[in-house]
Amino acid sequence: MSRSTAMSRFFTLVKRITGTVIAVVLVGLLVLLGCVNWPLPEAPGPASTAPLLLDNVQIVDVATGQIYPHQAVWIDQGRISKITASEAVAVNRSAAVHTERMADGRLKVHAGGRFLMPGLSDMHTHSLQLSPQLHHPLWVAAGVTAVRDLSGCMLQPDSFQACTSDRKRWQQELITGQRTSPNYWLHSSYQLNGGPEVPANYPAFFKLQSPADAKELVAHYKAQGTDFIKVYEKLSLQQYQWLVAAAKQADLALAGHQPWLVPFSQMLDAGQRSVEHGRVFIFECADAVKTYKQQALSRSFQPEQWRELLQSQNPELCQKLMQQMALSNTWWSPTLLTLQLGAKAGEPAFRQDQRLKFVPYLLQLLWQGDADGMLKNAYDSNGLNVHAELLQLAQQQLKQAQQAGVKILAGTDTPDSFVFAGSGLHDELALYQQAGLTPLEAIQTATINPAIFAGMAAETGSVTVGKRADLLLLNHNPLLDVASMRQPEAAVLAGFWYPKRSLQQLEAFAEEQANSIRLNLHLLWNALMSAPVRQQFAD
Repeated sequence: MSRSTAMSRFFTLVKRITGTVIAVVLVGLLVLLGCVNWPLPEAPGPASTAPLLLDNVQIVDVATGQIYPHQAVWIDQGRISKITASEAVAVNRSAAVHTERMADGRLKVHAGGRFLMPGLSDMHTHSLQLSPQLHHPLWVAAGVTAVRDLSGCMLQPDSFQACTSDRKRWQQELITGQRTSPNYWLHSSYQLNGGPEVPANYPAFFKLQSPADAKELVAHYKAQGTDFIKVYEKLSLQQYQWLVAAAKQADLALAGHQPWLVPFSQMLDAGQRSVEHGRVFIFECADAVKTYKQQALSRSFQPEQWRELLQSQNPELCQKLMQQMALSNTWWSPTLLTLQLGAKAGEPAFRQDQRLKFVPYLLQLLWQGDADGMLKNAYDSNGLNVHAELLQLAQQQLKQAQQAGVKILAGTDTPDSFVFAGSGLHDELALYQQAGLTPLEAIQTATINPAIFAGMAAETGSVTVGKRADLLLLNHNPLLDVASMRQPEAAVLAGFWYPKRSLQQLEAFAEEQANSIRLNLHLLWNALMSAPVRQQFAD
């Protein structure tokens, strides 16, 4: 159903461009170069770590849609310490933001009446060991101050994938001002897919062949410090039931895909905390899907099969399912961008996006190859692009779900093909607005909703005294158009000041790293040295 993981597709690329013999030679070359012991540079830090006073801002209340003008926001030790009326009431957003040092050492920011809102959260990402070079700077530059990572490691450490210990270290270094990184509030396990994803020499419990395996597996991830178990499409119904019981006993949640053989209502009854991707209701609302779900998932759907699902959509059934989900504890992260590739793979402007400069050369080859593959299977017998229709249907269903009360989390699936770190979240929110959500409703999916989902509404998600100071300063009112958030005038991250020039420096750093031979060699080496990636290669 969904395309394979970034990890497996990356290694498919390695196989395609090297072959076994060349890969061996290349590994030898990388060792000769000492690539693995050659550390990469870190992203630039904030312009100031001093306490802040953001003077004369208009606070955007993302819960109510109210705007509070002429406010002064005081920030100490990473939190909003107080909010008072500003003595400056003039609005001059055409003038540059400027700062001055106060007598007590505080940095006073003269905002000129600009809009202040909470930082954005991308609730579906996949971090790599190289994310500090490739993704962190772009996330922060785009105003993404928190991410929910839906990948992890079977065994720590892993050379390719970021593990729980890596993300927790990055989080701590962010708080202490040692690193530029988004917040990592929640931590995921490796995706559980029934057993074929497990390297042969790994502990047997990873293959999930009994209730005892499920208990041992959940205990293993609990010891790693993960918050939820990532479930994937090819889990059997029995394996899923084992995991539900084991996770409940260990006070861990399940999140991820709806396994193909697990009924929708059973997933909701199990209390799965989130279900990912825009095809969930496309499948569940189609009468024709019943035939396909009588057997295990074997391969991706072909255009004529998609056409059958599109033509058998049942609006009454869909409304019933959405109402059931609204009453459940399960949230939906639509990641509409994952449907955009098939819809736009034939458009030159899409394939030549200027943001490709932020993507390492090896991943660009993968992305273009992925787009070629999608294009070959995009058109039905009448010459119509079924994937363009799937995206349109998913947008309609997003609006219907939101109206039915389904709880929505904005997510992108970064770094899936043609999903760009940071700016991709703005692309996702633009699709929500096109689908009929108001700007406020779209903004809530990336601010207050993630805070509530993570159990951190008292800590983050709004501009409120006592909450963490992860904030965006904007030139225009985002409640009029979500596009206003695309280029923040400044950001505050963990209470630290990132003016426009700092955000531009982060983008320049990410571009430099993506285009460096050194980083591309690191990327290839990390993939080749990862046992789970090698397993994907063998599979």
